Amino acid sequence: MSEGRGLISLTADAVVIGAGIVGLAVAYYLARRGFSVVVLEKSYVGSGSSTRNAGRYRVHFGNRENTEFAIRAIRKLESLSGELGWNGVFERAGYLWLTRRREVINNYEKLNEQLWKPLGIPVQILTVEELRDRFPYINTQGMVGAVFGPQDGAFHHDYLVMGYYERALDLGVKVFEYSEVKSVGVENSKVVSVSSNDVFVKTKNVVFTAGAWTGEIMKKTLNIDIPIKPVRREIGITESVKPIINTYIIDAETNLYLGQTMRGEILGSIELDGGEGFLPYGNTFTWLTAWARETVKLIPSLGRIRIMRIWSGYYEMTPDHSHVMGRSSTWPEGVYVLSGFSGHGFMLGPYAAELLANYIVNGVIDPIMKPFLPDRFATGNLIKELLVI
Repeated sequence: MSEGRGLISLTADAVVIGAGIVGLAVAYYLARRGFSVVVLEKSYVGSGSSTRNAGRYRVHFGNRENTEFAIRAIRKLESLSGELGWNGVFERAGYLWLTRRREVINNYEKLNEQLWKPLGIPVQILTVEELRDRFPYINTQGMVGAVFGPQDGAFHHDYLVMGYYERALDLGVKVFEYSEVKSVGVENSKVVSVSSNDVFVKTKNVVFTAGAWTGEIMKKTLNIDIPIKPVRREIGITESVKPIINTYIIDAETNLYLGQTMRGEILGSIELDGGEGFLPYGNTFTWLTAWARETVKLIPSLGRIRIMRIWSGYYEMTPDHSHVMGRSSTWPEGVYVLSGFSGHGFMLGPYAAELLANYIVNGVIDPIMKPFLPDRFATGNLIKELLVI
């Protein structure tokens, strides 16, 4: 639905703000549980980070809470092709973390022994010689070893966004594009309505799933402070070439990451300082030259490859780099949030959306979501995640 319509008045069991992968998934799972749902999106479906990401997933995180959540989330993610009827084109090529300092690989070894092995997702600790043998295209100068996670992989994000969109529509969910939320009505500490520039919905529940914009919208509509901050990140893709890279590479020292798509393009990025705030979508020559320089250093055979396209998107960062889901006891009744994935929204979002929908419907908090409730920012029980790519 588009601009130019008159004011529309509706009644629904829930309003979801944001039509990215997380918002569409929440709407779909609520509708499956019998709720009538309206989704309000200030731009178009998938216009945010859901279609501006690298399309990768992993189960290896730096703490137990995120790792246990990711194991279940990836199981859910890999089942979505069958559930939604859209082929997510999944591929388990693994993640390869390159290390240039002994203390870094020692930390990975500790994580492997104390966390990943006990949870059934052990990684392989590679010597430099093993790294050269298995990945001969990598320049190993200055490296002390590597870590390979064979359980990790890649998927096609656009297909899953459209899968959730279609299935939500099939269940009667009403999705309004170019419909920016302006206010949330509250009476007697309970949600009673949500209004956008052209839609008014009488409702008892509102779910904020607006990605990097979540904190801004919650502050504007309900004066709720939730620490979700946008950080712009840039990414690029090259022309298609013959198969070269057979995994997803992360250089822990330079913050470079690279992979190759099924069509042969080299996809990747490099993290530079800065980028905080709602900077305009766009790209910088500084980023482009840094990405190209470090890519060729790491894989010299890519020296003459042509870059075809670069773009940018937002990470939605929380102070502990872990997502936030559920509601706070201090909020008006009927207010929920699912956001702050800090770069992990697509891989964790569908599972988190199903958990949240179940909570909204039956009022029962699944034990695995308890650490991620928003009250942790007030109590100081943060889930500090250091393995952010």
